[in-house]
Amino acid sequence: MSGKQVYELTIDDLDRYSVWFFPMDDTVEDELTVRPLAEQETCSDFQIIVRADFFGERHSVYRGYLYWNSNSAIECLKPVILSDKGTVVNFWSGIVTPAWESSEFAGSIRSELPISYASEPVFGLPSICGKLEGLYYLSDDQVCCVK
Repeated sequence: MSGKQVYELTIDDLDRYSVWFFPMDDTVEDELTVRPLAEQETCSDFQIIVRADFFGERHSVYRGYLYWNSNSAIECLKPVILSDKGTVVNFWSGIVTPAWESSEFAGSIRSELPISYASEPVFGLPSICGKLEGLYYLSDDQVCCVK
């Protein structure tokens, strides 16, 4: 597979491959290009994202991914939930203040807060678990949350 943009990943992509990596070489379109990771040996050489399940307060289960990192801070993990219709909810917005009003899917996710997550333990990488209270962003060097 030649790769695709990280924002184009679908639930089917994550079901086929539980780990994707950012190749960062001359063969990619830009820094957002990802490819499925098939061999454990290449895990440590690249930034990777791993499939994760997200569990809502009302027992809904969602599929998405995390940026795998030994630092469990939200700004390092950048959790993302995908819908089966292609809608995405990004829980990390960087310096941009996020808003829940972006889609009907985002509204349904909001009604499930807090949302727990667990990444797949693959290629010897431990599972990353945590809880999301809302959408996160950086303001004046402090991580803030829109609930």
